[in-house]
Amino acid sequence: MNDNLKIYTSLNILCVEDDTNVMDIYTTLFSMLFKNVYTAYNGAEGLNVFQKKQVDIVLTDYSMPVMNGLQMSEKIRECDAGIPIILLTALESLEMLRTAIDLRITSFIKKPISSQSIFSTLEFVAKSVLADRLLMQAQQQKLCYSNYQETLTYQKETTIIKNDLQENKNFLHFTCEVFYQPKDILSGDSYIIRKISDDGYFMFLVDGMGKGISAAVTAMLCSASANNIINQMIKNKNFSLTQLIKQLLEFIAPNLLEEEVICATFLYFSSKERLEYAMFSMPAILCIKDDSNDVAKIKSNNPPLASYTKSINTTILDIKKISKILVFSDGLNENSVRNSSEFYGKYLGKDFKEAKDINELEAKRKKQVFDQEDDITYIFIQREELSNI
Repeated sequence: MNDNLKIYTSLNILCVEDDTNVMDIYTTLFSMLFKNVYTAYNGAEGLNVFQKKQVDIVLTDYSMPVMNGLQMSEKIRECDAGIPIILLTALESLEMLRTAIDLRITSFIKKPISSQSIFSTLEFVAKSVLADRLLMQAQQQKLCYSNYQETLTYQKETTIIKNDLQENKNFLHFTCEVFYQPKDILSGDSYIIRKISDDGYFMFLVDGMGKGISAAVTAMLCSASANNIINQMIKNKNFSLTQLIKQLLEFIAPNLLEEEVICATFLYFSSKERLEYAMFSMPAILCIKDDSNDVAKIKSNNPPLASYTKSINTTILDIKKISKILVFSDGLNENSVRNSSEFYGKYLGKDFKEAKDINELEAKRKKQVFDQEDDITYIFIQREELSNI
């Protein structure tokens, strides 16, 4: 017993016993072992002490006035389902034993009691309490570590994302705002917005197919690779949308899983009011012209990018008369609508047309959508004069 005294020093015990002589023995012996010894002379007093103090182990007699040990244990179990309760009893009643089992009494000590039976039971129970504490601490440490890793992961994702319009949203004759909200920490969406020169801006939105780590790694690889290629093109002053996509595919293709494909949108805005684009199975870009209230759609001009992709189609669009543009991943339009089997895509065009800015569009989306079902990324572009209204 002496070799194991340290196991008690951090624990508090509640002793409930109506026999003052027995209680004196408890107090004398346990004060040398436990951190604190709390006492009560019937079940009602014991329950009161339990509710006010931090108790780790309950040692109680069965037969007591006012409230017996099982009645007290029943009340304690309503507050704490796991605290160890040791019951001292003659074990003469089968009904009492059944009730004790139903209340998950941890251990029984049969009367007449001996010091050996008490200490062997206490040692077992104390070790169980400490084991539970260690397990809880380990779980908390694991949770803290997991949260820490999630924070680092999100920081890494946002570091890979480059947005040259983060501070000053104006570019050419437009303003640009981005909404980026992963469903989980690891996002299958990624985007970059880069200033190529005073005359041109590049935008890229990628949606890794599937869920989880694989899609997120692919999306991040695409953005990191695209940024590296763009840095070289800016340095050499030889930007080419087609060449950028070819170099990106050359790097990404060997890293794709079998049958894995990538959906992506590549946009290049020039000062000549032209938009060159290549879209690979992405949702249609929404746009509104100055002279029309109708929402027009710019559809994909390529199948998904894959390791076997050979040809790349780009299209040049005159955007002199376009006042608003919305570029997005499918997490936006394919989200279920509240209390309906419909998707938000049915309402997106109307909400986009009516929204004065990205905050208003987001407010409209949240009114329609109950739960976020996928990563959501969208780029809201409009004429400077509209954004100042």
